[in-house]
Amino acid sequence: MRYLNRDSGLQIDLSHLDRDRKRFYQSALEKLDENVPWLEFEDFAFSFGSPVFRASRNRQEVLSDPLYVVLKDIWLRLGIRQGLVAPSKESVASAKTTSKARQANPHIAAHRGHLEIADKPALPRRRSR
Repeated sequence: MRYLNRDSGLQIDLSHLDRDRKRFYQSALEKLDENVPWLEFEDFAFSFGSPVFRASRNRQEVLSDPLYVVLKDIWLRLGIRQGLVAPSKESVASAKTTSKARQANPHIAAHRGHLEIADKPALPRRRSR
């Protein structure tokens, strides 16, 4: 069993999941298809009753768990679909085929206030008399 997100290209092998975790994954896909509210999916996927948290002993195990990675991707897809999460810059760039707008020069700051000067103090010093 593989998870594939055609938008981002993310592919995860889930063939090693046990029966309980496979059932949880299938429920997550059903919730994605039903377009459940984003926060409702978050409660479902990332609560401490989730199989992702039950099987792990530390944070690193959770973050490297393929089921967690898939759930996080589904969660983000729902957020993007419902307008609660901004799409990644890569997906926005691929959505725009051609742009007739004038391109900004990357070497010139759009506004002088956006420039940072390393030796300039954060607050101006008082003048001494």
